[in-house]
Amino acid sequence: MLIGNPMVYRQLPVETALAKIIDAGFDGLELWPPQIIEFRTPALRQRLQHYVHQRGAELIRLNCADRDYFQALASSKDVDRAFDGLQADIDMAAELGMTQLLTWEGRSPDFSHQQIYGEVLDRTTRLFEEACRYAKSRHIALTVEVHPFTLGVDLPWLSLLCDRLRGEPFSVTYDCCHFAVGLPDRYIDAIDLLGERIQHVHFCDSDCVSPELHFAPGAGQLDLDGIVAALKRIGFRGSMMLDLWLYPMPDEGVAVGVPYLRRACETLGLA
Repeated sequence: MLIGNPMVYRQLPVETALAKIIDAGFDGLELWPPQIIEFRTPALRQRLQHYVHQRGAELIRLNCADRDYFQALASSKDVDRAFDGLQADIDMAAELGMTQLLTWEGRSPDFSHQQIYGEVLDRTTRLFEEACRYAKSRHIALTVEVHPFTLGVDLPWLSLLCDRLRGEPFSVTYDCCHFAVGLPDRYIDAIDLLGERIQHVHFCDSDCVSPELHFAPGAGQLDLDGIVAALKRIGFRGSMMLDLWLYPMPDEGVAVGVPYLRRACETLGLA
């Protein structure tokens, strides 16, 4: 499934942004909560789902990374606060008829290596065990989008977290920009190391410097063919989203990115 996100048109009314993304040929949508803040009730969210479905697309995933409620897990109180926020966003995703919620694994300020692999890993595991348990009751799967400044850029740590949660509806979203900035010499190796833990991809190019600037394919410096080849090696069968967050020419980015991503999906054998 080819997924787009109307947040690249965040300055436009949501109806206009949705129409532009659907007309570009995306058959699945990832939504950003700030762009749909006026859909405050379950009934309005169901109406939004109906609106998108009528236009031939599906709502797939709610992107809740970098929410205020979930930053660094320095205490049990932080875990409780993050769970409450995740629970509310899981409910929102379910009311929109979605099947996935994207979050992250938390920031790592002022933690020692021992703390990160000890109490922080334990707290993060507990948070996602509880969140996955609740998500399953709403038919939602959780995925974490690693950023250059979050805990998961430490690949052994991320692997341990995923392995502790094996059997749960939990996975990694590989964002080409974030991994390229966080691991400029290892962003392809990261795919091979993480393997089947990767179930979703935010596909884009990058200058390998700007942590949030997602370039259109071919406009940056990444070995995109190498990324696709690595995904093929691990037998990737998940979803692909064209991520153009903060790219200043979204129309051009979509026009270039959609055919590129379709070819990548064909190479990977994705429907």
